Amino acid sequence: MHRIPRISVAFATLALLVSCSGCSTQSSALPWHRIELKEEFTAEDVTDQYSWQDYLAQEERVFKELAEKLAAEDTTNGYRYAPNSQFNPLLQTPNWNRTFVLTPKEIRAGIVMLHGLSDSPYSVRALALALEQQGFLVIGLRVPGHGTIPSALLEAKWQDWVAATRLAALEVKRQLGDNPNFYMLGYSNGGALTLNYALDALEDKSLPLPKKMVLLSPMIGISKFAGLSKGMELVGQLPLMSSNLWLNKTPEYNPFKYNSFSVNAGWQAHRFSRQLQAKIAATAKKGQLQNLPAVLTFQSLVDATVKTDAIEYYFYRHLPQNNSELVIFDINRSNNFLPITNSDAANYMHDTLTGQSHPYHLVKIANSNPSTMSVSEWRQPAGAMTQEERPLNLAFPPGVFSLSHVALPFPADDPVNGLDPKLDEFYGIRLGNVQLRGETGTVIISANAGMRLYSNPFYPYMEKRIFEWFDVAR
Repeated sequence: MHRIPRISVAFATLALLVSCSGCSTQSSALPWHRIELKEEFTAEDVTDQYSWQDYLAQEERVFKELAEKLAAEDTTNGYRYAPNSQFNPLLQTPNWNRTFVLTPKEIRAGIVMLHGLSDSPYSVRALALALEQQGFLVIGLRVPGHGTIPSALLEAKWQDWVAATRLAALEVKRQLGDNPNFYMLGYSNGGALTLNYALDALEDKSLPLPKKMVLLSPMIGISKFAGLSKGMELVGQLPLMSSNLWLNKTPEYNPFKYNSFSVNAGWQAHRFSRQLQAKIAATAKKGQLQNLPAVLTFQSLVDATVKTDAIEYYFYRHLPQNNSELVIFDINRSNNFLPITNSDAANYMHDTLTGQSHPYHLVKIANSNPSTMSVSEWRQPAGAMTQEERPLNLAFPPGVFSLSHVALPFPADDPVNGLDPKLDEFYGIRLGNVQLRGETGTVIISANAGMRLYSNPFYPYMEKRIFEWFDVAR
């Protein structure tokens, strides 16, 4: 068999991209796809004198620059960037796209909380406010390149995210002083940043090691498509090819998350996850994972953003028996849904995770039986071969056939993403319970976006487990 030379494939791919690129230029792009924010933090900004207060001051300058540059543009139909729009978070106090610090009257513990790629600190807000009530000093970090405009991720590098994470961790530990209760929690890319930080802290004793960690849908492995993004980025640098700087350009109607997604964002996530996988393997080979703090992870069995199997394959199976736990939210296996469920999704849990022992506690949140929407906790302790059932006072809501990547950190009453949003807050849209009926092409929200679950019906269980994990619940 003759093998096609790799260089030929590369040129064919390049030609295809060029032929499909059209004549889009950055100068004709919408403001939020081309504005450059020069005040944004980078890893190169860090010196021996650079402090957490410097980071906050720099963030203040970024948002001032953002407001000034948007004011000089026509953003009339810009949804979250339109002046006087209810979508516009710049008009909200507080603006949950920004770093927040929550300080209780009595500090019992401290935590750094990290959001996901293209997200903002809003995604960890609900958990942060709950932890503050438990006596936690909370830093909800705005990771560089986020919370402003999608073009801010055209230049961001994963090393910038790592550097900012270190600044936040050092600040929480500084405020804690001798209090040993330092924790970390990360969602999606923030989960990868949390784990990466802890692995670095095993080697660098100047970094405080968290006592325990919580990961929500951690980005340890992502779609193979992201690996193509560097080639697309190079094409995008050619004249008249700037549309290839983007994997998609979508109207920005979400006040706390970018809808548009740049090639560079995908490329940085791909590179970061690959180096994290290598770092985990190297740490395991040196026998140092036994010093890693225990990790509690929550993951939807089906996830269109991160690879569920990568979490187990690249990380959990390498752990010693240190009380770490992996919680999988199963698909709805009710008799109403299973006949129309993708077989790969239906079989993964059985084929990969059950029927064998693990060095970690494996927990499945799944239907109590096929005839009910109610769910149980099915626990398989580390080293065991069998599961123990504990019924929960929770159920899949009508019409919900699975969780999703974006659903995990949001309670059902979240004002933006909730299935049953509370009404005392409003940010211009309630994405979680939108029900669209009408003629196609009339609204800008795609059918797929309208179908996706944006909040977690099992959030009360997750929150309670996190409190127990940190051992600070009152």
